[in-house]
Amino acid sequence: MYNPSSKINQEIDPKVLKKKMDNNDDIFLLDVRTPAEYESWRISYEKHENPKLIPVDRLFGNTSNLLKEIPKDKEIVTICAHGNRSLIAAKLLNQLGYNVKSVRGGMAGWNKVSDIAEVPISKNAPFQIWQIRRISKGCMGYIISSKEDKTAAIIDPSREIEEYFLMIANENKLKITKIIDTHQHADHVSGVARLVKDKKNDTNSENCFAYFSSYEDYDFGKYNLDNIKYIQDGDVIFIGQNVELKAIHTPGHTNGSMSFILEHNYTDNNNINIDNNDTQNSYLFTGDTLFVDGIGRPDLRDQASQCAEMLYDSYHQKILKFPMNTVILPAHFNGTSITLKHAIPISDTIGSIINKVKFLSMPKNEFIKFVTDTLPPRPMNYKTIISINKKMPTDDEMEMPDLEAGPNSCAISS
Repeated sequence: MYNPSSKINQEIDPKVLKKKMDNNDDIFLLDVRTPAEYESWRISYEKHENPKLIPVDRLFGNTSNLLKEIPKDKEIVTICAHGNRSLIAAKLLNQLGYNVKSVRGGMAGWNKVSDIAEVPISKNAPFQIWQIRRISKGCMGYIISSKEDKTAAIIDPSREIEEYFLMIANENKLKITKIIDTHQHADHVSGVARLVKDKKNDTNSENCFAYFSSYEDYDFGKYNLDNIKYIQDGDVIFIGQNVELKAIHTPGHTNGSMSFILEHNYTDNNNINIDNNDTQNSYLFTGDTLFVDGIGRPDLRDQASQCAEMLYDSYHQKILKFPMNTVILPAHFNGTSITLKHAIPISDTIGSIINKVKFLSMPKNEFIKFVTDTLPPRPMNYKTIISINKKMPTDDEMEMPDLEAGPNSCAISS
């Protein structure tokens, strides 16, 4: 007789799997998809950069040598696209004496898991910054809060992981009053609209506004998204006591891409002003314009050469004009070159990035040619995602997991 609990007992929730990884539990990841699926998108987190790959059909052949590659003294965790093939593999291996669980929902389930890192800030600074990283998708968003009055802003929230932003706010008793998109995203659905709606329906919450670039092409139409403010170059967004963001129009990835600089002067306990080259006191939130090891791609609106030229100007006329110790906090990381570590933020200084990303120093014509000749495959379903983010629906009428499957593919790296 079928026992519905048998499936549950053979599955592991993706968030539980992450906790095991964070705790350094002795687990062995086994990916049972095809080699093509594995190469395009796989788990890469902490010590699990390259999980073992054995396609599920091979487990049903002559497995005497194959099974020697799977340790019996560890907990085995199988994964596939949606959890079906990995559950079959888990049942088979359990029958052969292994301790195995299948990841519930597969990579689609893992795609909703995030990690949180607090960005190191001087204890005298009037603010805190948290970086929320969507592990599989490579998306990163931020919460900036004033230490003085606990008001806070969110930058670039991803809709699938909005609960992580709310969790930080609740744990730290923050009042979210601003939610900002740096640009019209092409690889994931924005969480701005729904977070603003959630905060609006919260009777204990202060009024919350959505901030969008005035240079992007939005069409909110039937969704009647209210509490909107449109940002222009040079606008200042007040976060809280002694905490402000200044908007900088940095087109290239999109026509309307915005970066936000958080600059501050502060005093130590002896009221001596601290503001010198030895102190990293400026933080630049660059969206998809500049990453720690690459740049935003210019071709997702089908104007690659023109947008590459705008990117070059954004770097050399604006971003690279900031002090070399300015800390860059981007909206993505490249999972193929960076292995995410639990609670360790992904950031770097402008000076370090210039040394790593050599083509930033190329002459303009060489830069444009290099960038347009080095374009990676475009993100899956990017046109559909752009159309959704153009309208900013707040309901659940789209199927999210498959819509956002795959890596972000928004970067060009050295």
